Amino acid sequence: MSKETSDREKFVKTGSNDFGVSFLAERWNTKAENFIQKQKTNPFSGRYDGNERVRWIKGAKEYAQPVGLTAERGAKAKRYISKDIEVLCHIIEIMGKPDDNGNICTTFGELFERYTNISNKVVGTLLRARKYNLVDFSGEMLWQRRDDDVVITLLQ
Repeated sequence: MSKETSDREKFVKTGSNDFGVSFLAERWNTKAENFIQKQKTNPFSGRYDGNERVRWIKGAKEYAQPVGLTAERGAKAKRYISKDIEVLCHIIEIMGKPDDNGNICTTFGELFERYTNISNKVVGTLLRARKYNLVDFSGEMLWQRRDDDVVITLLQ
């Protein structure tokens, strides 16, 4: 009987306790109003109102940006790729030789032999590093054996 009494006391307004009938009714009405507002933005509900929908502004900072777990996975992938590029540039710096302009250079064949012990993504990492203007080489794609003599220049 003591448990029933304590449960009942939670919901009966006594002194400073906030759990009276009016409080619960007000709380229920707030939840109901929030639900109705949410349904006005849902095109699959019977209460949909086209004026209540979220309008995106092109050029705004949050326009066409991933959110939630997608954004987290994208940030994680970017950190991983940046680390691979950093390792690649370090390997080129170690094994390369300076050219006439003072930039460090190596050939694709030498880099491929050394870097494949570290990672099997040497060509993809080179392409990404070129996109960020960290390395430069001629041609669109590099192929093993065919492009072994192509010079790869470390720009930064």
